Amino acid sequence: MDLRDQWNRLLPHAQPLGDDLLARYAEQHRHYHDQQHLTEVLTTVDELAEYADDADTVRLAAWFHDAIYDPQADPGENEEVSAQLAELELAAYGVAADRVAEIGRLVRLTAKHDCAEDDRNGAVLCDADLRILSLPKTRYDEYAAGIRQEYEHVAERDFARGRMAFLQALSETRLYATPRGHEEWERPARENLTREVEALGPRAARPIGGLIPVIYFGAALGAVVASSVLLGRGLGAAAKWPADPSEVSGFPVWAPIAGTAVAAALACAWFRRTQRRLVTIPAIAFAAAGLIAIGVCWWRWPAAQPGAAMSERWPYLLIASAALVLAGALLALALRLRLAPAYAQAPPRWLGVGATAVCGALLAWVVVSAGEPFVQARLETANTVSTTTTIQPTQQPVQLDGTLAWSREVPATGAITGTAGGVAELRADGVVMSDAATGQIRWRYSRADVQDAASSGSRGLVVSADGQVVAAHLPRSQYREPAGISLPTYAVLDAVSGKVLTEVDSDGTALAVDSDQLLVAEGNFVVSHGVSSPTHWQAQVRCTVTQGALVGDQAVVVDACAGNGAVVRGLDLKTGAQKWEVNLGARIDLSAELDPSTWVGELVSVPDTREVSGLIWTGAAGGTLYQWSVDTSTGNLLWTSPVPGTPRPRLGSSSCDAQLAATHASLVLITCRTGNDSGQPQTYDVSASSPADGTPQWHHLLQVPPKLQHPEYPRDGFGLLPDGRVVTLMPQTDGSCSPVLIGSNGIQARPIVAGSTTQPVAKSETVTCDKPAVTVAASRPIFSDGTRLFALN
Repeated sequence: MDLRDQWNRLLPHAQPLGDDLLARYAEQHRHYHDQQHLTEVLTTVDELAEYADDADTVRLAAWFHDAIYDPQADPGENEEVSAQLAELELAAYGVAADRVAEIGRLVRLTAKHDCAEDDRNGAVLCDADLRILSLPKTRYDEYAAGIRQEYEHVAERDFARGRMAFLQALSETRLYATPRGHEEWERPARENLTREVEALGPRAARPIGGLIPVIYFGAALGAVVASSVLLGRGLGAAAKWPADPSEVSGFPVWAPIAGTAVAAALACAWFRRTQRRLVTIPAIAFAAAGLIAIGVCWWRWPAAQPGAAMSERWPYLLIASAALVLAGALLALALRLRLAPAYAQAPPRWLGVGATAVCGALLAWVVVSAGEPFVQARLETANTVSTTTTIQPTQQPVQLDGTLAWSREVPATGAITGTAGGVAELRADGVVMSDAATGQIRWRYSRADVQDAASSGSRGLVVSADGQVVAAHLPRSQYREPAGISLPTYAVLDAVSGKVLTEVDSDGTALAVDSDQLLVAEGNFVVSHGVSSPTHWQAQVRCTVTQGALVGDQAVVVDACAGNGAVVRGLDLKTGAQKWEVNLGARIDLSAELDPSTWVGELVSVPDTREVSGLIWTGAAGGTLYQWSVDTSTGNLLWTSPVPGTPRPRLGSSSCDAQLAATHASLVLITCRTGNDSGQPQTYDVSASSPADGTPQWHHLLQVPPKLQHPEYPRDGFGLLPDGRVVTLMPQTDGSCSPVLIGSNGIQARPIVAGSTTQPVAKSETVTCDKPAVTVAASRPIFSDGTRLFALN
């Protein structure tokens, strides 16, 4: 049956209208939307008639769906004017109004082919109009060629872009709405579409162009998984430190599982090319949820509080939120590129899935790995209180007359040490620097995540030879440290201004520091951490490193093993390469069963020379402490000398750690003798010798009462004045506690007398000797009795 007979069967009384429609479909500018297309549409409607509510109404809509066709019209305009023509003409020929309205609706529906699921008439007409997509290759190619002829007014490049965008939009949705159309025509239609897209795309871009959206899509899935992992880390952390163990829930495994499940669902939707909104909606949801979460984190961000450090919860939640925003942006970009003609060609399924998996895993690893330094930086910033000053330390003449210059009550302190900036106090949470002349606090550095820094004692503060730099030991909190986060254990500070020069994470022991490097012993490794420069090196030696000093361009270290092994080494400061070594075991019988940390003593450098001097103990002949000196410019052992009185290293409650200090003219040694019963006064040796050859200069015995007898007392309780005299704080026979000067003139007690000062001055009898600590800053003796810090002229 030809087209005219089919029309007459539908509307026998409207033959003129049928002739007019046939004439329209025979217009010269039509190369595809012609009578053949109309015939194919009508034939398909007949095949799908069982799925329509009113097959004849659908047939009439098919006659009118391309009645007016102008290739230069705007999108949807042809369908609109065709629908208006149908409504006008059919009403004139007496077709029922409700049927005319349905026909107009169906014609307009062919503009986008987006019929509702329950629209049976619309499904049949849309499937019939798109049937051409599933026809054999020859007919499809004729269709494609006809479309190009109809758009011959469009440049080749522009046509290719527009055509590819149209085909890509079609392929993103279900093509056929009826069951038969979907089952029988969907696959050949997609094959035809893919083939045409390949033909339209630039040949050079074909192998890789379609991978670009896939790469962005894989990155988006990686960001989703990374966000879920970071979310889990944040939710598993306590709100703050210190925290009760019950407050730490542990890592919630459901978070990464949920993130991976969402990523897998998105991958299925992407590669099955289901409806676009299944990807668009998550992209919007991710971006919106991430932005809201960032706002919440910013609003709830906890402020630093003394004794309550911020944990890793909020930094992890913040970066998880940012990763979610990134996922939404990448997902939207991937979808947008997929619709662009240049990237519309889909790669082979195996290649797309592989690229998605690789890119997703890579970005997830990068984001999670980047989260750790981000969290570490946020924790360091949030938990650190650091003040600085530009005011130089007060310079006042010191009369050394015993006058009390200033006194100030302080919290229980650890070590105190003199620097170019004043007297540094090691407190539980950091360092406080006070002016040596006035006692006023100049700057402070504290960390809320450090709980007991003062427990490090005198080894907790390391000062450079010129006093300009101080390194403070900040031991790790006893509370849980976040996995992957390395909080600093040493802060290197400018002693004058309080500026943080660097922060170092190390489990080792700081040996020495200057403005260029921090020298740390980590077992049998010596590590140099750059301070003012990025220089960093690590050198391995044979035994455990116990002592070290910086002398000129060398790091001088002592490593010792149990038994007869102790070596002094000079290491190049730039590379860590060994320049020389001196085997002390070859000169001194070191046979001992002690831990090397107890029989290798202090190491000091003599100011303005290339000489270092140290202590070492041997069990030979009942036990002897030796003092030695090495010239670092040549690596030669200058001299060794036994210390009289057989002092011993730390062995039991009556022993002590010897202190060795140096001035330009003297090496001063403070140590204790053994053999006294507990509860009795102990004899301490305080002596001075020449740095050049070890010749004794003076030597005194000091009786130390039982309450001061502890291993750290020689190190903490004595200070060396610039003139070579030693000062300490001792109880007197009258019950008072007074400074004592020890030098070439003997042992002299100097009772504290009130001085002229604007600060409140405590009476001398209120000073106790329960826990004395002594240092010298700006040539001024500074004392601490555990509750008060005070200075003498």
